[in-house]
Amino acid sequence: MENAVKTILRWGVFVIAVAVTTGWLILCFAYLTRLGWDGLLSLEPGDLAALLAAAAGPPVVLWLTLTVMAQQRQLTTLRRAVLDMGYSLRRGLEQGEAQSRVLIESQAASQRDAASTLVPVALDDLASQVAVVAERLGVLSGDDLDLAWARHGAGDRNALMRPFTQRAASESDFSDRLRSAIASDPQSKEAAVTFLRQVDAMRAEARDQSGMKVLSKTLDEGPLAQVYALFSGAAEDAFGEDPVESSAPAPVPADDPDIADRLGPQPNLFPGASAGA
Repeated sequence: MENAVKTILRWGVFVIAVAVTTGWLILCFAYLTRLGWDGLLSLEPGDLAALLAAAAGPPVVLWLTLTVMAQQRQLTTLRRAVLDMGYSLRRGLEQGEAQSRVLIESQAASQRDAASTLVPVALDDLASQVAVVAERLGVLSGDDLDLAWARHGAGDRNALMRPFTQRAASESDFSDRLRSAIASDPQSKEAAVTFLRQVDAMRAEARDQSGMKVLSKTLDEGPLAQVYALFSGAAEDAFGEDPVESSAPAPVPADDPDIADRLGPQPNLFPGASAGA
């Protein structure tokens, strides 16, 4: 509606300007007709120039004014269009930034979800490697091993690792005996090396990803880190080199019936019904 009114007004101004110009030209033509050719030729050049300027001046001023107004209106329209384009571009950039933030947050959430799903699986696998060493070397056996697995399933991720750390704290020569036992049992040696490799891989992933501080703390502190230190020294002595970089798995011999006694009897770590776990 507003555009229609403006259009009508512009056409009205144009018609009025044409009418005024036409009337002025008719008036000038009548005046020149009254003077005649003799009157025009009798005028001095300066007077004739002034007469022609007076006749042409008002129409020129009128149409020049209308032209300037039209250009100003076009410039105003162009300015509004440029401003609207700038606002649209800014809104597009803001929306792009918002979408980028949403995408980053979604990726972080996906990483957290993946970590929450995969970390328990990885910890279970680490526990299984520790259980192999504990069972092969007699650190845990029978009901004690079953009880440790039950505690692990109930949420105690260190149940299978705690006997190693407690025996290392209570027996001064446990670390040396563990090294000797692992070196003499290829299955225990392979399980220890697998444990070390998995811990190193999890530490590298925890350093590379944000939101993994809890996992990093778990790997660097507590029983898991102590068992890593025990296995690291034992496997290094067994291989004679860096156990993590060694890629040649040891052959797996038949079970040795005396291997459970190599570390001696297990001390009473948990008195009563919880003994040994």
